[in-house]
Amino acid sequence: MENLWKTKLAAWLHDPAEKALILLRDNEGHEWGTAARLRKAVGITHDAALKKADWWASAADRPQFPTEGKRFAHWTQVDFAKAPILKHPLSGTEYPLGKLDEIDPEVLKNISESHFRDLIIKDEEGRTDFGKTLLNFWRFGPEIEAQGIGKLWQNLPADTRIPDHSIWAHLDITSAFAGAMTADKEGIPALLSISFGPVQGFIAEARTTSDLWAGSHLLARIAWEGMKVICKRLGPDAILFPNLRGIPLVDVWLREEVGLPSEKFENLGWTRLKSDANPLFMAALPNRFVALVPADQVQNLTAEIESRLREFIREQGQKALHKILAAIGEPKRKNLPCYEQLEAQLQGFPEVYWAAVPWSLAIKNDQPDANNIKGILSNFYPEEGKVGFLDSEAWKVLQTPIELNGVKFYRPNPGVLYPAVYDLLDRVAAAAKTARPFDQLKQQGYRSTLNGEREWLTLDRGQLDLPPGQREHTLWTRLAKEQPSWARKGEHLDGVNTIKRLWPTLFTEEVRDIVGQEVNRYVVSTHTLALAVSLERWLDNPTDIPPKLRNLLQSREAQRTALPRRLITKLENSRHPDAELLCRKLPALLDTLKESDNPQDQEMLQEAEKDIEKLFGCRPEAYYGMILMDGDRMGAWLAGTEPRYQQAYEKSWHPTIRASVEQRFSGEPLLQKYLREYRPPSPARHRVISEALNHFSIKVARFVVEDCFKGKLVYAGGDDVLAFVCVDDLLPAMTLLRALYSGSAIPPRVKDRMDEKNARRCQSKKGYIQLDDALLLTMGEKAEASAGAVVVHHQAPLGYVLKQLRAAESQAKNRGDRNAFSLRVFKRAGGEISVTDKWDRKDPFGKNAPELLGKLIALFSSEQVSRRAAYHSLRWLQQLPPQPDREMLQANLMYQFGQQGGDKDLARELAAYAFDHHPDNPTETLENLLMVGEFLARETRAGQNANPAKEQAA
Repeated sequence: MENLWKTKLAAWLHDPAEKALILLRDNEGHEWGTAARLRKAVGITHDAALKKADWWASAADRPQFPTEGKRFAHWTQVDFAKAPILKHPLSGTEYPLGKLDEIDPEVLKNISESHFRDLIIKDEEGRTDFGKTLLNFWRFGPEIEAQGIGKLWQNLPADTRIPDHSIWAHLDITSAFAGAMTADKEGIPALLSISFGPVQGFIAEARTTSDLWAGSHLLARIAWEGMKVICKRLGPDAILFPNLRGIPLVDVWLREEVGLPSEKFENLGWTRLKSDANPLFMAALPNRFVALVPADQVQNLTAEIESRLREFIREQGQKALHKILAAIGEPKRKNLPCYEQLEAQLQGFPEVYWAAVPWSLAIKNDQPDANNIKGILSNFYPEEGKVGFLDSEAWKVLQTPIELNGVKFYRPNPGVLYPAVYDLLDRVAAAAKTARPFDQLKQQGYRSTLNGEREWLTLDRGQLDLPPGQREHTLWTRLAKEQPSWARKGEHLDGVNTIKRLWPTLFTEEVRDIVGQEVNRYVVSTHTLALAVSLERWLDNPTDIPPKLRNLLQSREAQRTALPRRLITKLENSRHPDAELLCRKLPALLDTLKESDNPQDQEMLQEAEKDIEKLFGCRPEAYYGMILMDGDRMGAWLAGTEPRYQQAYEKSWHPTIRASVEQRFSGEPLLQKYLREYRPPSPARHRVISEALNHFSIKVARFVVEDCFKGKLVYAGGDDVLAFVCVDDLLPAMTLLRALYSGSAIPPRVKDRMDEKNARRCQSKKGYIQLDDALLLTMGEKAEASAGAVVVHHQAPLGYVLKQLRAAESQAKNRGDRNAFSLRVFKRAGGEISVTDKWDRKDPFGKNAPELLGKLIALFSSEQVSRRAAYHSLRWLQQLPPQPDREMLQANLMYQFGQQGGDKDLARELAAYAFDHHPDNPTETLENLLMVGEFLARETRAGQNANPAKEQAA
């Protein structure tokens, strides 16, 4: 193991971090300056054998450049300090950094060397601990405290000629190759893919908002337990996807188990935040990972991963059951049926699927040879007749050397076959899922109320035959009385769902031990989310609380309510003496009174509702929203074999190099073919996709949902987001999530809804986000996402709401070429209205559905315009055929808006939009736009002063 860590550390130190800014400006040469001194400081000599790992990593990641003798040709060199340009790795968009030539290379080298020397870890005898030092370099190398270069340091490119991936990605991948080659007896690496399930069904089995969070978070934790096996044996850089750097659970492992210095973690949120704002509560890991491992260790690694997961789940099941028995005062007796049931039901959970492809299939005499791997891959391409990358124009160019006028332009090595190895891995992994073994679990009696699949845990097997209504003294009825948050009235859960139901408690206790103090996890109820709209409006213009309502709030022992973070910020800034009393206790008070069977409480409720309506000027908001967003075609992005998700080689080159190539080799057809060929997938590509998704899930999604708007993030795992949000913030929140997913400019209408502080915190353009002090890579402007959203009454069953939300997302995904949203409004009295369309359509007016909806909401909620404009227009539209005369519809819509004091230009835009983009049925399109806009503009949620006369007229 010591030799493994030493080899990996040597590989990680083969290039200096500041390489991009010292090339052509430093006499020492990048390999013999900072890098050489650091190798000496840790006791490592420069090993020429590590060149193999570097060459393979380089060949897998980027095109090669011509050499003249042993040096690169002069015209291929770029002075990055004078022309610092980043290329977005997924879109090819150029991101200029200004000029950096004022940075003295010697000063930068000193800063870098000092930074890394501080990260070297010695043992008690003064010898370098190679493992801990490597992990310290890996984790904190990209984070530097030197003023003014933090954003730049994290994004310095590995190669100034192809500035589309960072030096950190290259160092990680080189170290991963070196580790896999060193640990294998034959020096052969392999790609390993492991995934865990079930996913959607497990998350969907939910009765509460807490269940939703628990399902997604538990799956992320299961994934980490599997990844941790690889990290312990080979280091976290061996995992190519997802990128683990900065993931809170990984940081905990580095501090608690590896033993990295605790002071390095002191300023991170997970070490100090005492609520569920703590990043450890984020479900930030996907249920699949890809790792670079020694080929001869695949069987042992997968067996160890599966064993560890089974052990972890059994541990959590035992903890959960012991807590339940303690809560109901039942002694722990191993002969209780619930122990046997738990053991049986957890036997096959979680499901584990794995596949591996060794590089030996792509090598012959140390040279790339695709014959074997092509023969295997051909079994997965029976209809196409072509074998993916190996029958592409790219491979026709890349499989042979390119020499022009005696200049060696390109030489292949086995690393260049990474796309074929990954393609085979992806297809074998998919096949493994379809061929999984299935062991039937014998179950008797009534099943779990959440899924109907497994028996509910019992203290007496005879009780399993009792139908609902006759279960008076079961484990679950007793638990519902003692601990209602663990079991609702009538619920009876199986072993798997028992773990999920208690996971918030189990994990909160775990976080308490990590942080070293009590941690509070808040669940914002759907009722509170609805009321938050009215409470925020009151905080903006507070009035005195009616005396009876104030006395009721003070006298009743209602618990303090968990509020959305945005509302808490406003509450903390309020100077009204009763603000805390009203906002913290009103939602819980109303819930208590509504659930009471006491006639006196019902009378109090009626009186309270009258006072609340007086206080707010209208009825309090009763609806809330949910958003489910998912990146489009993520599998295609990872595969990287379709032209729309690729870019040509020349597009990834620095502009200086492109100009030089055009000037020198414009008449060389072979080279021109090479330049215009699409780049295949690479380890760095997978690294940057993971990095972009990490940024979005860990930092961006919560910033949008909880800082910018009144919402509660349930989970954000990579490209997936599930969030509750107040109904008045629903449209701008989902629009901002979509813009920041791609790093696109924030629409002005959304920026207007953000407060000044948050608007200053975030800038987005060209595939990058500047958020606070960080420059964050995103999926880029080519990347698309679809979202479903629902507006429902707070008393609607959560199971029904989730079903409709998933249906809305599915409808958006199936809308043309995706990149769409579907917004559904379900009225409590019955009926559904919806708008489903692309996020951005370029009609003659440059308008799109979200923008038009925003204008309608602003129009109908203004003091000058009655919402009758919507109803008059609707009655008139319903009398028209599906495809009326265009000019007539436009003229009449403008007339109706004008009659009610509305915007005739908006009416013209609406009519043009309906005809240009929905010519099959423009009247239905207009009806839905008008009705959704009107609903979202009602007095309870649109932020206007109440006008009962106008409400009654409408």
